[in-house]
Amino acid sequence: MVKIANPDLVLIAITMFIGLSRQSYPDSMSRYLNVDLIEDRIRDINDSLFALSPIIESDFHDLGTTEHMALRYLIIQLVEAAATICTNMMIVFFNEKPAGFPSCFSRLAQKGMLSTSLGNKFASASRLRNILVHRYWVIDDEKIYELLKSGRQDFLDFIKEIRKILDKEAKRDE
Repeated sequence: MVKIANPDLVLIAITMFIGLSRQSYPDSMSRYLNVDLIEDRIRDINDSLFALSPIIESDFHDLGTTEHMALRYLIIQLVEAAATICTNMMIVFFNEKPAGFPSCFSRLAQKGMLSTSLGNKFASASRLRNILVHRYWVIDDEKIYELLKSGRQDFLDFIKEIRKILDKEAKRDE
């Protein structure tokens, strides 16, 4: 186990890594919440969903290895973009660094900023992302295809919930 001499420095480094700058904004919600970062990640989610559409509109058995690999990559990209948004919000709103992607979505749901249903779905998607990235087991590409086909709407719902939070916080700043 690694002992960290100054845990506050780790939080500062993570905060800087995900694009927060507590010194460059006026005194308001935007001082803490990096809206540009969130908008960039929303754009990444939309771009990934756009790339995903023609693949999931095809029959699974008509897909080749390239499309199977694209599905794997797209779920990684979708989850990482959503997790960046989640992590940003957990640090900013609750001064809490999530233990990992699955716990980030669970905690955001527990705190009432994300629906419980969506929090659970994204925690599961994060675990699938971990399996893909770390190759824990043999990957069933047909299962990934079915999950993305049925879960596409979840990412659109996530964007809607995040936009509601952004709108609410922007009104609070006015």
